[in-house]
Amino acid sequence: MNERKKALTSAILSGHANTVYIPVVEAIDARLMSRFLAKVALEVLTHRLLTVEGWNEEIVDKAGLDQLRHFARIGDLPEKWPFSRRRIYGEEDVQREGDNGYQVLHEFTILCEPLPEPGHLDLYAIVCIFGEEFAINMGEPEIASYERWLKAHHGKSPLYTSDTLPAPPIFG
Repeated sequence: MNERKKALTSAILSGHANTVYIPVVEAIDARLMSRFLAKVALEVLTHRLLTVEGWNEEIVDKAGLDQLRHFARIGDLPEKWPFSRRRIYGEEDVQREGDNGYQVLHEFTILCEPLPEPGHLDLYAIVCIFGEEFAINMGEPEIASYERWLKAHHGKSPLYTSDTLPAPPIFG
């Protein structure tokens, strides 16, 4: 037990501390978080497509992103934009690479999930911040196809499966 925990335990047991505040990780404003994730999703998509010729026009003019852009900017419609949230590693975990250790502060990828309709995809931004993974659908306010993807891949994060973005179907 580290020194801070010992001091807190001692203060509680001795009666010197009569109030303890416990931060609740779940206490985030879901609406603000989904708007933040919508903004980040557009940035992730832009970052990933910078090397594709015509990327700017394709992102700016892509009608399929209009609803997400509007939600990120204004936040009025739709009323909710669900997202997936789960912890995939501890926020204080240290990764080892040889003799060196480092912490992963953030990481991201894009997941393209084919839909039953030919030529249609669900496009997800997967963002992990201090070990907490968030996923948001860039095309519509639903998360069910991501949950199906997770189930089909035994809960493995898309961050650790493939880092290849299939650009042709997006622009097809």
